[in-house]
Amino acid sequence: MFFNAPCQTKVSEVFNCTTTLCVCALAAIEIKATNKVNSKVFFIVIFFTKLQILQMKAMWNERYQADEYQYGIDPNDFMKEQITPLPTGRILFPGAGEGRDAVFAAKKGWEVHAFDLSEQGKAKAEKLASAEKTRIHYKVADATLVKFPLESFDVIALTYFHLPLETRLHFYKQCISWLKPGGLLILEGFNQRQLGLSSGGPKNADWLFSSETIAAEFPGLKIILNEEKQRKLNEGLLHQGLAEVVQLVGQK
Repeated sequence: MFFNAPCQTKVSEVFNCTTTLCVCALAAIEIKATNKVNSKVFFIVIFFTKLQILQMKAMWNERYQADEYQYGIDPNDFMKEQITPLPTGRILFPGAGEGRDAVFAAKKGWEVHAFDLSEQGKAKAEKLASAEKTRIHYKVADATLVKFPLESFDVIALTYFHLPLETRLHFYKQCISWLKPGGLLILEGFNQRQLGLSSGGPKNADWLFSSETIAAEFPGLKIILNEEKQRKLNEGLLHQGLAEVVQLVGQK
């Protein structure tokens, strides 16, 4: 079995995944005919990526089913610090989870767009927005497929949004294309020294950041800030204690 967590996935979601895999298989056949890439490798990578997405979706839905907000309802300190002095505009929160950052931005007057794999996360984010008497535009989507208009956001904020290396390189290109000229990308996430600490984050080094390499993952951005630091987290139940993070700000 490839699901470590109890499966919350609907039959329709499995069907959609299967459909995507069939399309990928046809693409692999076409690529093989043109001799551009090894189609077997292509298909295997896509297949296991989709299985991994379904597994992650089930895990996050299970986590967010709890009544408590797993990462709290207060915004991430770094994100708050970065967007507070900015003029309001359109902002995107990928991997928005239970909505703490998105709701904060909406309360400050931003037009907020957000997405996450988890239906449970969306429901809790919208509940939080309602309690705070504000509104966010939140959809359930996966980072490998989600689409937004080109040059449509003033800010994209990535708060502890960790992806496998190959997936995030593709996704970051998309993010840059969604930013308006002069727009900002703001990121905070765990660096590779986080392994072994109990304050949160993935347990696979490939999913973690390094200030030495992360700037190269955002070609086309002028890097304004890029540093690793040790900080104490106090974010709900699951981000507690000493943590090793990367903080990055880039401008298109």
